Amino acid sequence: MKGKNREGKKWKRLSVRLLPEEWDFFCRQADELGMSVSDFVRSRMPVVGEGDKKKNTGKKTKKEYREVAAQIARVGNNLNQVARWVNTYKPAADAARVIVLLAGVRDEMRRIREMIMKE
Repeated sequence: MKGKNREGKKWKRLSVRLLPEEWDFFCRQADELGMSVSDFVRSRMPVVGEGDKKKNTGKKTKKEYREVAAQIARVGNNLNQVARWVNTYKPAADAARVIVLLAGVRDEMRRIREMIMKE
């Protein structure tokens, strides 16, 4: 029950003073990820008590990050293919088709982000 009451709600508060530009940075980053500032900051903090566990399972964590990197590379390759198609067939480029393909790239990046945020 670390940091949560019986209903599962967080009940400890951390107060930090920031410069206006630091606050703006956190707000922008959180907004870009579709998160609240609290969730963004919490996602960037190491989990208390998890440090030792990660050291013991370093190979698994490395493997997970390699898989994420491979997925991001695949998304990048797909994006390059879309860009090449658009550049090759500019006069006949079907804008709706390009939008659908790019939406697929966006959805894949969101899925990867959600997978990473769960860690």
